[in-house]
Amino acid sequence: MELHIKDMPKLESPLIRTLNEKDEYLVTSEINQEYSWVFEGGEDEVLATEKLDGTDVSIVIENGMITSIWNRTTRIPFFCKGKEFIIEGVLEAFQKGYADLPDGQWFGECIGPKLNGNPYKLEKHIWIPFNTFCREHLAYKSWHKYPKTFENIIDWFFKPVAE
Repeated sequence: MELHIKDMPKLESPLIRTLNEKDEYLVTSEINQEYSWVFEGGEDEVLATEKLDGTDVSIVIENGMITSIWNRTTRIPFFCKGKEFIIEGVLEAFQKGYADLPDGQWFGECIGPKLNGNPYKLEKHIWIPFNTFCREHLAYKSWHKYPKTFENIIDWFFKPVAE
């Protein structure tokens, strides 16, 4: 199988952001026109999921086996000083059945102790595939329930909703 390795596209905010005096991003109510589809698309076109705070990692599966692991477009060898936590994360995902995927390149996020301060307080690293695990377990079911106004989105993120 001839496979051209792709980098996971950077996901941008659908709302225009500005920098404040502390160099922190602040979201404005103005829609980034390149991402207006986020507000216009239906349930089959738009999926809002929790953002994982780790590093982008993809795996390549050929003939049902993982044949390579990539951090963006850099191949991670199985024996690799300094990046062994990525291998550990993929092995953990494999053990949990998260890597039971068809042939192709699959994107996900490696999270754990050595990544971004470990906000999830994990003891081990794990690779979380976007197209399966995130879709099934991290998707917001309420995204399509309300009109997509700036005020509703702010409320959706910051005010608890009684189900």
